[in-house]
Amino acid sequence: MSVKKRGVLFVIALSLITFGIYAIYWFYQTRNELNELTGETTSPILWTIGLFVPIVNLYVLWKHCDAVEIVSKKAQNKVIIFLAWLVFFPVAQYLVQEELNKLAK
Repeated sequence: MSVKKRGVLFVIALSLITFGIYAIYWFYQTRNELNELTGETTSPILWTIGLFVPIVNLYVLWKHCDAVEIVSKKAQNKVIIFLAWLVFFPVAQYLVQEELNKLAK
Protein backbone atom coordinates (compact mmCIF):
# COMPACT_ATOMS: atom_id res chain seq x y z
CA MET A 1 0.00 0.00 0.00
CA SER A 2 1.23 3.47 -0.75
CA VAL A 3 0.16 6.87 0.43
CA LYS A 4 -2.95 8.07 -1.38
CA LYS A 5 -3.16 11.68 -2.48
CA ARG A 6 -6.45 13.18 -1.31
CA GLY A 7 -7.87 16.63 -1.86
CA VAL A 8 -7.55 18.46 1.43
CA LEU A 9 -10.72 20.48 0.99
CA PHE A 10 -12.57 17.32 -0.10
CA VAL A 11 -11.49 15.54 3.10
CA ILE A 12 -12.60 18.43 5.30
CA ALA A 13 -15.88 19.01 3.46
CA LEU A 14 -16.83 15.34 3.43
CA SER A 15 -15.99 15.04 7.13
CA LEU A 16 -18.28 17.93 7.95
CA ILE A 17 -21.09 16.84 5.60
CA THR A 18 -21.13 13.31 7.04
CA PHE A 19 -20.98 14.63 10.61
CA GLY A 20 -17.61 13.00 11.24
CA ILE A 21 -18.23 9.56 9.75
CA TYR A 22 -15.80 10.18 6.89
CA ALA A 23 -13.32 11.62 9.40
CA ILE A 24 -13.27 8.26 11.19
CA TYR A 25 -12.67 6.44 7.91
CA TRP A 26 -10.01 9.00 6.97
CA PHE A 27 -8.29 8.52 10.34
CA TYR A 28 -8.20 4.75 9.80
CA GLN A 29 -6.73 5.15 6.30
CA THR A 30 -4.12 7.70 7.33
CA ARG A 31 -3.16 5.60 10.36
CA ASN A 32 -2.63 2.67 8.02
CA GLU A 33 -0.44 4.82 5.76
CA LEU A 34 1.51 6.21 8.71
CA ASN A 35 2.11 2.67 9.97
CA GLU A 36 3.55 1.76 6.60
CA LEU A 37 5.77 4.85 6.47
CA THR A 38 7.06 4.49 10.03
CA GLY A 39 7.32 0.71 10.04
CA GLU A 40 4.90 0.31 12.95
CA THR A 41 2.96 -2.94 13.12
CA THR A 42 0.05 -1.87 15.32
CA SER A 43 -3.46 -2.34 13.99
CA PRO A 44 -5.11 0.77 12.52
CA ILE A 45 -8.45 -0.69 13.63
CA LEU A 46 -7.35 -0.63 17.27
CA TRP A 47 -6.12 2.95 16.91
CA THR A 48 -9.46 3.95 15.39
CA ILE A 49 -11.46 2.20 18.12
CA GLY A 50 -9.28 4.02 20.64
CA LEU A 51 -10.76 7.30 19.42
CA PHE A 52 -14.00 6.38 21.18
CA VAL A 53 -12.46 5.55 24.57
CA PRO A 54 -12.08 8.53 26.91
CA ILE A 55 -8.47 9.31 27.89
CA VAL A 56 -7.23 6.67 25.44
CA ASN A 57 -8.41 8.93 22.62
CA LEU A 58 -5.93 11.60 23.71
CA TYR A 59 -3.10 9.06 23.58
CA VAL A 60 -4.26 7.86 20.15
CA LEU A 61 -4.32 11.40 18.78
CA TRP A 62 -0.91 12.15 20.32
CA LYS A 63 0.64 9.06 18.70
CA HIS A 64 -0.99 9.98 15.37
CA CYS A 65 0.53 13.45 15.60
CA ASP A 66 3.87 11.95 16.56
CA ALA A 67 3.83 9.72 13.47
CA VAL A 68 3.03 12.72 11.25
CA GLU A 69 5.97 14.59 12.76
CA ILE A 70 8.25 11.61 12.07
CA VAL A 71 7.23 11.14 8.43
CA SER A 72 7.40 14.90 7.79
CA LYS A 73 10.93 14.93 9.17
CA LYS A 74 9.83 17.50 11.76
CA ALA A 75 8.31 19.85 9.16
CA GLN A 76 5.08 19.56 11.17
CA ASN A 77 5.05 20.00 14.92
CA LYS A 78 3.13 17.29 16.78
CA VAL A 79 2.06 19.69 19.54
CA ILE A 80 0.46 22.07 17.04
CA ILE A 81 -1.35 19.24 15.28
CA PHE A 82 -2.51 17.80 18.61
CA LEU A 83 -3.87 21.16 19.75
CA ALA A 84 -5.61 21.53 16.39
CA TRP A 85 -7.29 18.13 16.96
CA LEU A 86 -8.57 19.34 20.31
CA VAL A 87 -9.72 22.80 19.22
CA PHE A 88 -10.91 22.46 15.60
CA PHE A 89 -10.28 19.12 13.91
CA PRO A 90 -10.50 20.37 10.28
CA VAL A 91 -7.25 22.27 10.87
CA ALA A 92 -5.58 19.07 12.02
CA GLN A 93 -6.96 17.20 9.02
CA TYR A 94 -5.56 19.92 6.77
CA LEU A 95 -2.10 19.74 8.32
CA VAL A 96 -1.95 15.94 8.27
CA GLN A 97 -3.33 15.51 4.76
CA GLU A 98 -1.08 18.20 3.31
CA GLU A 99 1.94 16.39 4.72
CA LEU A 100 0.76 13.00 3.46
CA ASN A 101 0.06 14.45 0.00
CA LYS A 102 3.71 15.48 -0.20
CA LEU A 103 4.64 11.81 0.32
CA ALA A 104 2.07 10.42 -2.16
CA LYS A 105 3.34 8.83 -5.32
